[in-house]
Amino acid sequence: MNFDDIFNATNTSGISPEKLAFLKAMASKQTGNNMQDMMAALMSVSNTAQKQGVTFNESERDAMLEILLKNLPPNESAKARTMVQMMKQMQKKK
Repeated sequence: MNFDDIFNATNTSGISPEKLAFLKAMASKQTGNNMQDMMAALMSVSNTAQKQGVTFNESERDAMLEILLKNLPPNESAKARTMVQMMKQMQKKK
């Protein structure tokens, strides 16, 4: 998969070059085609970003998820989207 195509197709305007570098690193770490691999890539880059003091707002996190979801087969993408929606609903209830 050409990650530059994904980034060009995804709305990344307004995201700093530093944060885009983290997004590209995250996308390149996604080695498998299932939700577990996607979550592992997301956690790895998230931990690295946190250690370096880089934070992401909600729209940036959504962009990260979209990039990862585009790299999954349709059935795995659907599972991941369902899980993300459930997590967002749980956060709203807090």
